[in-house]
Amino acid sequence: MTDPLIDNLQQTLHREMPITKAMGITVHDWDGQRLAMQMPLEPNRNHQYSAFAGSLNALCTAVGWGTVVMLLESQGLTGNVVIRRGKIRYLRPVRTPLFIAKGLPIDPEELEYFYALQRSKGKTKIDISATIADDAGPYVSFTGAYVVQE
Repeated sequence: MTDPLIDNLQQTLHREMPITKAMGITVHDWDGQRLAMQMPLEPNRNHQYSAFAGSLNALCTAVGWGTVVMLLESQGLTGNVVIRRGKIRYLRPVRTPLFIAKGLPIDPEELEYFYALQRSKGKTKIDISATIADDAGPYVSFTGAYVVQE
């Protein structure tokens, strides 16, 4: 049985950012605050047979964007979500056939401020962090600054 929220986000992602479909990015999980998306290596590999840095950045950016979309929807809020700034660190080559980028926990006070600004001003901002990791540690560390406007 599939989750309608995840299905809706998947459809929105591929409609609004068509490149994500070609990259094979799919929504993996949503726990009410943290989002995970997965992507296959093959269409996203480089000449070293590891994941292309631009693809890793796109995956993490999509996780942040999707997180903000889901957070807004969870509160009955709307707005246009864009990334203002992103910072990524590539720590190890990614060579696994399928890998997952997971959102990291958001500070509850920051989350409440995010919601309060959107409710009162129709615009807000939040930093979303994500990682691609395995049992040996992180491959990628990402933080994006996202803004929302009505």
